Amino acid sequence: MNISLKRQLKDLLIGSAVSGLLTALFMLIIIGYDFSAFLAGLCIGFFTYIAIHSYKTKIEPRIFRNANLILLLIINTLVQVFIIMVITLVFVGLIFLEGDYSYFFTEHTVLFRRIYLIGLIYGLVLSMIFSFLSIVSTIIGKNILPKLFIGRYRKPVEEERIFMFLDISSSTTIAEKIGHLHYLSLLNDFFYDVVDPIYLTRGEIYKYVGDEVIITWKMKNGLKDGNCVRCFFYIDEIIKNRSDYYHTKYGLVPEFKAGLHGGKAVIGEIGLTKREIAFVGDVLNTTARIESECKNLNKRLLVSEDLAGQMILPGYIVKREVGAVKLRGKEKEIRLFSLSWLTPG
Repeated sequence: MNISLKRQLKDLLIGSAVSGLLTALFMLIIIGYDFSAFLAGLCIGFFTYIAIHSYKTKIEPRIFRNANLILLLIINTLVQVFIIMVITLVFVGLIFLEGDYSYFFTEHTVLFRRIYLIGLIYGLVLSMIFSFLSIVSTIIGKNILPKLFIGRYRKPVEEERIFMFLDISSSTTIAEKIGHLHYLSLLNDFFYDVVDPIYLTRGEIYKYVGDEVIITWKMKNGLKDGNCVRCFFYIDEIIKNRSDYYHTKYGLVPEFKAGLHGGKAVIGEIGLTKREIAFVGDVLNTTARIESECKNLNKRLLVSEDLAGQMILPGYIVKREVGAVKLRGKEKEIRLFSLSWLTPG
């Protein structure tokens, strides 16, 4: 089992367990301190989380990706309420009625009793809240909303960070070839495809700059299991797997290159009407310069000596020294390394 799959399963199990325990607590409060109520709540919460997670990751992005935000909020709320109702009826019937589901049809008024109305309202409110928060997080960036709420970076702080500047190659030529309207669509598709690898490797999307995405990791998260490096190759794998889609829609498959570097960055909130969390520091400028050297050195992924020296990479990732390079705007030379993925077999 690869590391990314383990991470997905771990996050899914943790989320499902928390959801199950919270729902079990809710059932104990409205029904009474009874083991059947606890078991029913645990099962309802656990499987509801899995079902909604599957919908959010597998169905919503494909079918409702281009829906406007109001429509998306309505659709997500209705779908989630439906999921909650179905799973609730399944386990209520299984645990309290010993599998006699005919009771719901012969005694249909049971569905309108106070206990079920409370449950339905509970599910509806939670669905609307989580759908709204999910949409807001999509707009301003995953993991950014909680930090803004608690004011974590209200006062600037200094952190050790890893940055990756990832850029589509030959973007000007591509835009001229397919037209700017299609090129913007290609950018959207590409940026959509990079999301999962970034979050699976514990990275964060800092911002998009034209045809470039800037990704950051806390130093510990980026170094663990070579996360910041594996992110690049996971993206590469996804783009290759979707090559038929890109060929059919745009007549080409986007290629990309990236630079990696780490160091101290100052982080803080900026703006008032459009507040965001900003990073400043020489580490960003250096990373941008390293990325620009990819074209000059004909390499797809370059990493600074400082960062490369801190990495313990998996055996299937090969590190090769490129040499000392004087980056634009820098007085001292910096040693760079290229990284490549060994194909099994």
